[in-house]
Formats: sequence, structure tokens, C-alpha cells
Amino acid sequence: MKKRFYLKSIYTKFALIFLGIWWFLNSLTFWIVMGIMRNSAFTELAIDRMEFFAEFQRIRFATGLTFQISAVTGTIIILLAVRRIVKPIQLISEASKEVAKGNFNTQVNIKRNDEIGRLAADFNLMAKELRSIDTIHKDFVSNVSHEFKTPITSIKGFAKLIQEGQLSEEQLKEYSDTIVNESERLSLLSSNLLRLSELDGKSIREQGTKFALDEQLRKSILILEGDWTKKNIDFDIDLERITYWGDEHLLQQVWLNLIQNAIKFSHQNGVIRVSLQRQDGGIRVDIADQGKGISAADKEHIFDRFYKADKSRSREGNGLGLAIVKRIIELSGGRVSVESELDEGSIFTVELPCRL
Repeated sequence: MKKRFYLKSIYTKFALIFLGIWWFLNSLTFWIVMGIMRNSAFTELAIDRMEFFAEFQRIRFATGLTFQISAVTGTIIILLAVRRIVKPIQLISEASKEVAKGNFNTQVNIKRNDEIGRLAADFNLMAKELRSIDTIHKDFVSNVSHEFKTPITSIKGFAKLIQEGQLSEEQLKEYSDTIVNESERLSLLSSNLLRLSELDGKSIREQGTKFALDEQLRKSILILEGDWTKKNIDFDIDLERITYWGDEHLLQQVWLNLIQNAIKFSHQNGVIRVSLQRQDGGIRVDIADQGKGISAADKEHIFDRFYKADKSRSREGNGLGLAIVKRIIELSGGRVSVESELDEGSIFTVELPCRL
């Protein structure tokens, strides 16, 4: 097995190729010199043949010695050069085995300006991305476990209290309401996880329909009327008439999530501004509130899955709404961003390509 592996190694192949070429060229040179000297020996009739033969022997010896020294030196140089080529490949191979074992902190320290250097840089980038994905995956599993465990524990606890049958009518109603609310929370979490899973498996959608984007925004506001009337919120609406081609159902989910968030974090008697306009060859939608705002630290993670900027309202929502928004907008070929200051409100901006 060792012999077969050695014969298949790139180091052996490089060495044999270079040595073969080297010996061939040296042998060819040697025999050409010998041929020239042999032919020229008989053209010089004036030179004594014995003296010429002795000189010929000395020259042949010197040439052969030079050839041997050159061959040995060349062999050493070739072996060192091939080793220099193969060694970084071996390092990358060993590092690949570590990554395969799940060690994503592996990096190869190879700084060269050739193809092997670029290969090493690409390997380090791959390991970094895999480490990032692994961290996200672990956080995702941890968050999912936590989000499911909390309502399930609550439902189980209150169900046991009801089962014992020693509750007043008021307590029974309170605990029953809690079980219903927690069940709805679990249902919403499951639905959002399923939606995210479906969106992650999609590519940019080619199929779509033409619809009035301004009318869709108005419809989304009306759907949430029950929420904003409770807080006596007014809407400042400035919508340009735009016909858009895309996935109508998915985009409505975007507006519902963003407007619902604006309502949730607005103060009582606040104002929410919704604008739609063409801009720079595309379409821009702004949804702005005058509510609590978002800190600079939270803005960096606001679109991450399960991230909740307002920890005091951790039981409201599950931190997936904005992640869904971002994914849908990405599938639509656009981008979503946020500008916010604490206690001054937030502006969520959606930019979409113009598809009319």
C-alpha cells in the first residue's frame, strides 16, 4: 500500500518528470559533443592520431565529469523545487481533513502570489464561512429550542393546575386564556419557521403577477386597522401609483410585518408615515414611525433570526418577522435597510427593482 501511495504522490510524479527531462537533455548534449569531436578528429589529418586520441580522452573525461556534477546538482535543485511546490499542497490537504472533522478554526499560513497562494486564501475564506455558518446553526438550534420550550412549559404548568380542579372560575378563565395564547404563539412560531425554510429553499422567482403596489400597501394598512385603532395612531400616506410585477402574496407579507412592527413600537396617538415612489430606476417604500427607536448595537442584528431588540417584550413575537422580510426582499432582487435613533423612531426602507 505504501509503495502504491508513493508512486501516486504528486511529489514523485513531479520529480520523475523533471529528472527525466533533465537527464535526457544532458545525455543528448553529451552525445552531440562526442559526435562532433569524433567527426572532427578525422578531418584534422595534420594532427598526430595518438596525440589527438589522448586529448580526446582528456576532453571526454572532463565532459563526463561535468555531466555527472551537473546531473547531481540539477537533481538536488529539482527535488528541492518540487518539494517547495508540493509542501503547501500537503498543508492544505491536512487542513482539509481537519475541516472535515468539524474543526472550522483551521487556517493555512501560506503567503504566495501564485495559484497555490490563491488556493490557500480561498481555503481560509471557506473555513471562515463554514465557521460562521456553524455558529449561526448552533444559535438557531438553541433559539428554536428555547422558543418552543418556554410556551410548552407554560402550557404544561397551567394544564396541570386546571387538571387538579381546585381553581376559582376567574383563575380557570385566566389559565385557559394563557394556554390558548401560548398555543397560538407555538402555532405562529411553527408557521414562521416553515415559511423561512420554504424561502431558504427558493431561488429568485421567475413567475409572478402584475398588481398595483400602492393598492397593496393600502390594503395592508386596512388589514391591521384593529391594531392601530387601539393606539389611536394616524397614518400619513403618500403613495405614487405604481404597477409592479412580482409575487403578490410574499410582498404583502413584507408590508404587514413592517407596518405591524411600526404600530407595535409607536407611542399612543402617534403617527406612521408610509410612502411609495419611483427612484433611481427602481421603487422605494418607506415605513416610518415616531416610537421607541433602535439602538446602534441592535441595528446590526435587527434582521437576524430570533433577534429581539426590545427584551422587555420578549413574549410578543418570536424574532422571525424581519428575517422573513429580508429573505423575501432578497428573493425579489431588492434590499431592506433601517435608520433609527433611540426615542426618535425608525424608518424601514425597501428598495425594489422596477418590474412593470
